[in-house]
Amino acid sequence: MADGTLKVGTITTSSGSGTITLGQSGETINVSGTAGTGFGKILQVQVNANNTLSQTSTNSTTLVDVSGVDVTLTPASTSSKIVIWSNFHFDSGGNNQGIIGTLTYNHSGISQTEVDPSYSDYAMNTTVGGSRMTGWYTMMNYLAPSTTNEITFRMQFSSTGSYSAYFDRKTLRIIAMEYSSWL
Repeated sequence: MADGTLKVGTITTSSGSGTITLGQSGETINVSGTAGTGFGKILQVQVNANNTLSQTSTNSTTLVDVSGVDVTLTPASTSSKIVIWSNFHFDSGGNNQGIIGTLTYNHSGISQTEVDPSYSDYAMNTTVGGSRMTGWYTMMNYLAPSTTNEITFRMQFSSTGSYSAYFDRKTLRIIAMEYSSWL
């Protein structure tokens, strides 16, 4: 078939509903004008590497870095959005003790900033009456960084009392997915 231009006002299915397929497997569809809804795409996914790092601990009630498991991502556009998932194992360290954890980011020399400050009031603050707490925790965050500078995502944690709180670095996964805005 010869290359050409198709000019139409509307494309619909013969039945008025269903799916319209453009192109075939392995082909790319380019939109040269302004795309309508549904044309966003995943630009990149970054995941921290598997590791054999030991667990780390702190008895500080001030947040400390979880070293060795950062994820870096350089956004393709200032309009990109990023969804970040993190999953890890923790131990509160003792009865009536707790652990607080948060996901932070930095770029262009700014200090570590919480990705979502609304987590700081309760995220992983697992102080419970009478019991030591261990378990898995999953966080999902959204960030619209408005930059094309490299971003580093890092976990931080602290104890809520006098015991040492433990954070398992070997099981920590941080997944950062950049997508183009389609709205």
